[in-house]
Amino acid sequence: MTRQAREQFIATLAMLLTLALGGAFVGGLGGGLLVPIAAVLVMAYAKGRIVILDFLELRAQRGVLRSALLAWPAVLLSLALLRAVAVALIG
Repeated sequence: MTRQAREQFIATLAMLLTLALGGAFVGGLGGGLLVPIAAVLVMAYAKGRIVILDFLELRAQRGVLRSALLAWPAVLLSLALLRAVAVALIG
């Protein structure tokens, strides 16, 4: 591993950990409100995107696998947001 690759890895890992801690903090203080739930879901998608692009080394590639792997968390997190909205509306 070159020095530049190691520095990029550490920077990506720091961003991933920051998003994880931020999501936990917002989720813990959110109390079930829709805006904090949406913020946590956006942070979860950002973490998934970082893992898919950087740690699976798909950033430089184009293709169906990359698109499918990026669409999968988007679909799941959209369903989670839809559930949160439904629960908030129903009570």
